[in-house]
Amino acid sequence: MFKMAVRAVLIVALYILNVASAEYVNRKFCSNVDHSKCSIHSVQLDPCPDGPGFCLLRREKPYRLSFDFTPKFEAAKLQLSVLSDDDNSGNFSTVVLPPHSACDHQRCPLEDYVRTSYDVDFVFVKKVYGKFPIQMKLWNELDQSEACCFTFTVKTLK
Repeated sequence: MFKMAVRAVLIVALYILNVASAEYVNRKFCSNVDHSKCSIHSVQLDPCPDGPGFCLLRREKPYRLSFDFTPKFEAAKLQLSVLSDDDNSGNFSTVVLPPHSACDHQRCPLEDYVRTSYDVDFVFVKKVYGKFPIQMKLWNELDQSEACCFTFTVKTLK
C-alpha cells in the first residue's frame, strides 16, 4: 500500500514538472501564407521556461512543439517543415526539420473546420547564437496555398 502511494506521488510530481516546463509562446502568422486558411489557437514549446516572449534553445537538446489549430481546408496528404531565420534576414532558409509527411505524426485526413492538436519533436543542431524566429508550416501536399503557418522567437547562447 505504501509503495503504491509513493509511486502515485512520484507520477504526479513528474507530470507537474513536465507540464511546468512547457510554455505558451507568442506567435505570429507567416507573412507569405493566407491567414484565412487556418486559425491557430495556441502554441507551446517544451521545454521553454523563459516564455512566452522567447524560448531559450540549447543545441542538440530535444524539444516538442505543440499547437492547437482549426484548418479551413481538407487534406488527405500533409507536409510539415520547421525552418529558422537565424540571420534575421526575413528568409527562413535554415532547416530545423525538413519537409516531410505530416501524416506520420498527425491523423490524416485533415478535416475542414475540425479543431485539432499537433505535436512535433525536433532537435536544434545548428551552431548559431542570438535571437531569431522559427517558422512552423503545415500544408496540403496537393495545394500549397492551403496551409497553417506561424513563427515564434527563440534565443540561443554561446
